[in-house]
Amino acid sequence: MDVFRIEFMNGEWTLLKAHGYKPLLTAAEQATLIEHVLTLTHGQGAVIRFDAEGGVRELRVGAIDEEEPG
Repeated sequence: MDVFRIEFMNGEWTLLKAHGYKPLLTAAEQATLIEHVLTLTHGQGAVIRFDAEGGVRELRVGAIDEEEPG
């Protein structure tokens, strides 16, 4: 399962690939970045991490295999 991160950087939302945190795309809205993840993964399962007041949260998108550890 691919892992991504969304962070607010330099006044816009940035999508980063988790391994190495290389910026992939920036956008004004998080929804655009989430749609891009679904395009990149061809609808397969992915995890998107982001910071929230309570700490780091995860959003699982696409076809998630419940038996896959993650």
